Amino acid sequence: MGIIIQYVATYAPWIYATCGLVALYHIYKIWLVRSERRQAVFSLEREKAIRDTYSIFAVAMILLLAMGLTYFVSTTLATAVEPLVAEARAPTPPLPFVPTPTNTPLPATPTPTITPEAALDAAPTEAPVEEIDLFEETPEPPTPEPAAPVVQAPACPDDRSAFIRPGNNESVRGVLNVIGTATHEQFQYYKVEFAPGADSTEGYVYIAGGNAPVVNNVLASFDTNALGNGVWTLRLVVVDLTGNFPPPCRVTINVAN
Repeated sequence: MGIIIQYVATYAPWIYATCGLVALYHIYKIWLVRSERRQAVFSLEREKAIRDTYSIFAVAMILLLAMGLTYFVSTTLATAVEPLVAEARAPTPPLPFVPTPTNTPLPATPTPTITPEAALDAAPTEAPVEEIDLFEETPEPPTPEPAAPVVQAPACPDDRSAFIRPGNNESVRGVLNVIGTATHEQFQYYKVEFAPGADSTEGYVYIAGGNAPVVNNVLASFDTNALGNGVWTLRLVVVDLTGNFPPPCRVTINVAN
């Protein structure tokens, strides 16, 4: 139910626009019905015009009800269920534990004692001359593999809302773990959103979030196949108890599944 409310809030402008177009059409229709009623000669024609007028008013009431319900869902219910939707969509998984290797010192190598007899035995002997084949093909040296590109973390305006991975313009595929920090002195919740294009400033859609602060850990985990190939922007917003938030952090990624 919470996901349906989120979708209604996202597409609320389209619902208003559709209701407006239907209302304009019925305004034109009621003008035609009134003209027919004034020109009606028989009682059956007048009764039909009255029935059409009632139908138009019924549609107007349905449109008002739909627009009012959409406004209530997009302004009140969407804010109330946002934490529940975030918890249901993407629970925060812990980072895998990587043990730190322990350096074990090597044992000391004993120094051999050289006697005169051993020195004579160890004297170099003349090595046989190896014949060289002038027509033997010399193998070509292997081509070094190109070094992996260095991924830089995005420069976020506030350390309380920051991404660590993915980095700027990093190519990703499959399931993506978004790592970073989401914390505040009066923390309420955080959310991760996405929008098409590079460094987008609008058009964001909710994808994951949480009700607990996160420090240098996984913020969200989702399948990039849901986004589609191309350039996308991820945004991290940390909301405090007053409903305000520090400047969000944005990072541009390239999805190539």
